[in-house]
This record gives sequence, C-alpha cells and structure tokens, in this order.
Amino acid sequence: MGTSIKLSKIISISSRIFFNVNYTTRVLKTKIRAMSTSVSISEFQKEKETFQDVLPKVIDSLVTSPKLSEIPEFSVWMKKILDYNLAGGKKNRGLTTVLAYEMLEKPENITDESLRLSRTMGWCVEMLQAYFLMADDIMDGSTTRRGVPCWYRLPEVGLGAINDTILVYTSMMEILKTHFGDKKQYTNIVNLFNETLLFTSIGQHLDLTMSQRKKNDYSLFTVERYNAIVKYKTAYYTFKLPVCLAMLLANNTDAQSHKRAEEISLEIGYLFQMQDDFIDCFGAESETGKAGTDIMQGKCSWLAVTALQRCNEAQRNVFTSCYGSREPAHIERILRLFEQLELPQLYRQEERNRYDAVIEKVRGLSVDTSLPPELFLIMLEMIYKRKL
Repeated sequence: MGTSIKLSKIISISSRIFFNVNYTTRVLKTKIRAMSTSVSISEFQKEKETFQDVLPKVIDSLVTSPKLSEIPEFSVWMKKILDYNLAGGKKNRGLTTVLAYEMLEKPENITDESLRLSRTMGWCVEMLQAYFLMADDIMDGSTTRRGVPCWYRLPEVGLGAINDTILVYTSMMEILKTHFGDKKQYTNIVNLFNETLLFTSIGQHLDLTMSQRKKNDYSLFTVERYNAIVKYKTAYYTFKLPVCLAMLLANNTDAQSHKRAEEISLEIGYLFQMQDDFIDCFGAESETGKAGTDIMQGKCSWLAVTALQRCNEAQRNVFTSCYGSREPAHIERILRLFEQLELPQLYRQEERNRYDAVIEKVRGLSVDTSLPPELFLIMLEMIYKRKL
C-alpha cells in the first residue's frame, strides 16, 4: 500500500462530510473515529478517481478482445453504451466492493495487483447496476437518470436499448472471465452474479406487477409484500453482492460468515430502499438527477403502504382516486395527503429506528473476526440520512 491512504478511512470520513452523520452510540463513535484521520475532501476524491481511472482499461480489455475486435463498428457502440451508462452516480456499490476487500483480506495479501482486481470487480458490480437501471427506466417510463436523459430516450437508441441491456450484462460476464477466469473462486463469483440477477429480477417482477394491479385494488399493498420487493429488488445486489464478492476475493468461502454478511446486508438494504422511496417523492430533481415516478406508476412504496395503514375512510378515497395517476394535480394531491398523514416525520423516526437496529446487529459480530464490524458500520454511515 506504501503511503496510500486506506480506502476504508476515506469512505468513513467522506460519509461524515457528505451526510452530516450524528452518531448514536459511544461504541459507534469510537469505531468510526478510530478509522477517521485528517483526510481531506481532495484525498477522498483522489481515491475515487483511482477507481474511475480503472474503467477505461476495463472497457478496453473488452472491446479489444478477439470476440469483439473483428467488428470495429460494434466495439465503438459497446464503448458508447458503457461510457454513457456508467457515468455519474456515487459508485457506492463498486467502491464498497473495493472497501470490503481491503478490510477482509489479510494485509500481507494486499498488493497493487490484488487492488486492481478488486477495482475491476467493483466495475463489474457497477455494470450490473447499469444493466438493472437501463431496464428499469424502460419499464417505468422514466425520463432522466443521473441528470441526463435515460439511455432508451436517446433518438439513436430507442427500444434498441432492450438489446443494449443484454449487451451490458453479457459484457460484464466477459470481463469476469478475462480477469478472473484463472482464479480458484471464479465459479463461485459467477454463481453469485447469476444468483443476484435471478433475485433482482424476481424483485423487479414483484415491483412491476404491483403497479399493474386492477384499478383501486390495494389489497397487496402490505408490509409483507413490500418487504419481499425490497429484499429481492434492492438489498441483494446493492449490499450483499459487493460484500460477498469481496469475501470470495479474499478466499473466504465459510458458509456461516456469508450468511451473517447476507443478514446484515439485507437489513441495510431495507433502509436504503425506504430512503429511495422517500427521495422519489420528496427529493428535488436538481439534487437527485432523477424525476420521481413512484406515485404516477402506482408503486408499492414505503410511503404508499404506510399511508394505507393510517388513512381514514375519506383519506383512503383520495388515495384510491389519485394514486397511480399521471395527472399533475393528482400527484400533488397524493403528496399533500402524505404530509397530512405526517409521513415525513414518521419516516425520519423509522429511518432512525432501523439504523439503530442495524447497529445492534453489527455489535454481535465482535466475536467473528472474519467479518469486521467496521465494514458494516461504514456501509451504514454512507447512506444514513442521505438526500439523493
């Protein structure tokens, strides 16, 4: 590592800078402070740039491969797809992969090459994210993503974006084969990506079918159904995948350790999706880079499920009349209803309660040296009280 600053320190301090975190327990303060040195914004940005600098090399290894180099026109198109859809965003999933590897690997095994591979793996996670977002935008009819038009809305793309999503995923698999095909954990890595694709696709199906229900039928807008959507649609690929990939890179295949990592990752994933639901309705597009569509799509969101639990008869009539409508007046009426039901205040309390619950679960890892509690604490701090 030389004189380079450990990524875990950088992510930790960056979370304090960007999210203005209020630590809830003395133990948490001690753990985070122990890893937080005098790291400046510029140093954090430098590390993020190091991750970004790997991307051109990853793409180049794909488009110059024998399978693609014979078709120069296609190589140019593939590069355009990846450059456009991997731009922007916080890169939290990819950076978490690198962070987790650095914290899980034995210090003597961390080399420039192993870090390069972890960053390459991080970009594979980001490619999976791009694949899901490209498809999700088509299904949801979204207009913008990360401050620019969604890929399918570009005149030269259109519904050809459906094929492009397949290209992104299969290209990701090619990159995995190129860089990890000779590693002993390669089969486990590929299986983990395929499992994540299956689970996330199940979550997308659950999410989509909820918005295609019979008119005014909200019988399935339950806590149980929402939990299933969150688990499969978001938590597996956002948190479990980066952590468990890092464990495999560090040659940790212990089933119990992977199970513990999954349990905590799914808890953090619930908090993350609940935040996404709130931001979709109450976040400013100028900050989020995405126009909210949950109300007009009639999504089974945390806000919708909670609202239905608290509505009186008159309020429920408003909800059933206006929810799932594209009319601006109806969308505004639903937002006012959410405020009347004091959902913003309830959300803040629920966010805090779930944050505290994860902290308690993480404390139980103190006897498990293969899973440092600090890893999950940093992941939690990266999203707590986020606004985009």
